Amino acid sequence: MASFSKELLNVGGLPVQIYSSIESETNKPVFILFFLHGRMGKANDVEPAISPIYNDINGSTKVLNQELIIVTFDHRNHGGRLIDNKANEAWNEDESKSNVRHGIDMFAIQDGSARDVSFLIDYLPAYLYPESERKISGWGLAGISLGGHSTWATLAREPRIKVGIPIIGCPDYLLLISERAAKHGISLDSASKYFPESLLSLIREEGPPSTPYLEEGVSNPFFGKNILVLSGGADPLVPWSASEGFVEGLTVGPHGYKKVVVQPDTGHTVTPEMIKEMIEFLREVVLRA
Repeated sequence: MASFSKELLNVGGLPVQIYSSIESETNKPVFILFFLHGRMGKANDVEPAISPIYNDINGSTKVLNQELIIVTFDHRNHGGRLIDNKANEAWNEDESKSNVRHGIDMFAIQDGSARDVSFLIDYLPAYLYPESERKISGWGLAGISLGGHSTWATLAREPRIKVGIPIIGCPDYLLLISERAAKHGISLDSASKYFPESLLSLIREEGPPSTPYLEEGVSNPFFGKNILVLSGGADPLVPWSASEGFVEGLTVGPHGYKKVVVQPDTGHTVTPEMIKEMIEFLREVVLRA
């Protein structure tokens, strides 16, 4: 038996899936969590992680002060929004499979999803509760791999996202992509077809490392937010070393929450242990608040 109900919704031309508990309590305010899939995937790919979340909620004996709604959608150029398969590929020694614009495409897609989240925060209330029948208490974002990159980008720029769960994602795109590019003899030292100067300028101006993330105070966009970081210690695709410096220095302040779990001997995968950490975080830090 499913632990959740699922509704398809067209929000201004963007198809989204709305998940809720089968034991909905309409007297409670609603916390909305966006959940983004990984590169080469689609929105339905996160359902195996959504199911145990609602299993826990439905079986919990603890009082939860908010109802959880999970919202999924396809990244741009993925799933039902797919335009060009090759644009989702990486660099490859086989020229027939190599995507010359990988450095551009991957950033554009993760940035686009961050913008889609802001768009949905603007319009979802009108679609979900046209007569203001439910109060939305807060907004959060979880994401896997490419979705994890988008989670970091959204935390850095969208003040309404107060909860973030980046899973095998990276906040420092330039560091991540430069290490990947170096393996193919590609350098970021000078502008090229791989990394146009216009792109490099955009990343340096808007990426999480460009923010005052080390500071105590409201100028830091992460200050006061609740963040759970889940990564694999042996991830060859998104190595922890590309995230470590940023995450260790990240300041969320006395009213924020930061927990970092780097699972040893774990590659680029979402493990049952990571899902358990996510469930506990949602239950104890978010929904009981």
